[in-house]
Amino acid sequence: MPIGIGRVGRVGMIGRPVARTAAVVGTAKVVSNGIDRRQDRRQDRREDRRDRRF
Repeated sequence: MPIGIGRVGRVGMIGRPVARTAAVVGTAKVVSNGIDRRQDRRQDRREDRRDRRF
């Protein structure tokens, strides 16, 4: 896959492309954690409803 005009490949330890990748990965992790927490809350509510039935 060709690199766009004016872009350079890997610059250094935390160069532009590497930093961008790290930012994307970090954002994905934050979103993933939020989704996991939301699913946990839903599961807790379902369990509470089941407890109330009996």
